[in-house]
Formats: sequence, structure tokens, C-alpha cells
Amino acid sequence: MRYVGVSGPGGPEVMEMRDGPVPVARGGEVLIRVDTAGVNRPDLSQRAGTYPPPPDASPILGLEVAGHISTLGADVSEWKVGDAVCALVPGGGYAEFVAVPAVHCLPVPEGLTVEQAAALPEGAFTVWSNVFDRGRLKSGETFLVHGGTSGIGTMAIQLAHALGSRRT
Repeated sequence: MRYVGVSGPGGPEVMEMRDGPVPVARGGEVLIRVDTAGVNRPDLSQRAGTYPPPPDASPILGLEVAGHISTLGADVSEWKVGDAVCALVPGGGYAEFVAVPAVHCLPVPEGLTVEQAAALPEGAFTVWSNVFDRGRLKSGETFLVHGGTSGIGTMAIQLAHALGSRRT
């Protein structure tokens, strides 16, 4: 498997193509053949050496991907081989394959390409968790977004509007 490795902290010049083993999908995981990976602020910070990956995460950069499921781990019944998915991954997205918990996957939405779907998981999960689960934003309420031109900010505005929040 080919993946993007990092030779040390720095800018894009520290990134290089490498070869390594294909990950194995464990129980509750799927193996995704990556078509496209998203690029996020944490990816840039990890490359710069200022944001270490979690202890049990892949050292390979990349926190969101889109592609097709190539293997199902034990106890995975909600997906099938060949399904087009996008996923928030704990690392390893800048590779040809990545193993990810099946519950971190979303189907590629109808009307979007796999390439477009790769930009969804980080923004969608972050916004949903913070605005709707924790913040409990309801239809009809007013929602203020600081930094409304960022990826997270524009996702928050769009989701809040789609779910009936008021605009001022």
C-alpha cells in the first residue's frame, strides 16, 4: 500500500510517498479503499509537529476520507463490500487503505461525488456534536457563528439553516 509519510516536522516539503502494509479491519471496523482524503487543520498541525496523533491512532496523516468498503471486520452488518462511504478516521487517511470503526462511516450522499463527500465528515461530525447534541439548537432559535467563513463555520450555518434556525 502506498501512503503519504512525513520525514519530520515542517511544511509540505516533508511529505513523501512510502510503501507499507495494508491495515487489517478488526472487529467492528471496515477497510476503506481511499479514493479521496480531506485536508484539515489538524492534518497541517500534525505535519508541523504541534498536534500529536492519539496514542492508538495511525501515525499516517489524514482524518477524513471517502472511498469504497473493501473488507468488513467481524460484527459489521450495516455495510457491505463495495459501498461508497465517507468517514471520520482517527488517522491514516492519506493512504490507499484505512481501517476505521464502521460507526464512523456515512454513506456518500446522493448527488455528491466521492471526491466531494471526502470534505464532509470532519465538519459534519464536529458541527452536529457541538451545535445539536451539546448545544441543543432547535428549530426557530437564533444561532450565532463566529468564524462563519471557515469549513466548520460554513457547515454550521448550512445545517442550522436547513434545520430551521432563524437568520438575523
